[in-house]
Amino acid sequence: MKNYRLVFISLCLLLYSCAQPIIYTGQKLPPTKSVDVFYTGETITRHYKVIGHMISHHYADDIVKKELMRYAKSIGADAVIIIGVDTSVTGKPNRVAADALKYE
Repeated sequence: MKNYRLVFISLCLLLYSCAQPIIYTGQKLPPTKSVDVFYTGETITRHYKVIGHMISHHYADDIVKKELMRYAKSIGADAVIIIGVDTSVTGKPNRVAADALKYE
């Protein structure tokens, strides 16, 4: 029984160590309850300002979208523009860049 616990704990630590947090640079405001998601700035009909930039590890598109939305809520953003794949650091398309927006 103790061996199973050790294996379980080891597996949990391994999975936790593989998770990569979102990298954020910018302002942090009081949390919001909802976040709009856009893929281009031209589709936004409201006035806004960019409050920060986010980079997330690229998993499946729906997972990345949910993670960016969750994080944007926590920093007080009203919307996110998903810019696209970022290859500037690793040279591989394994990161997604996005801007956090606050409506005026």
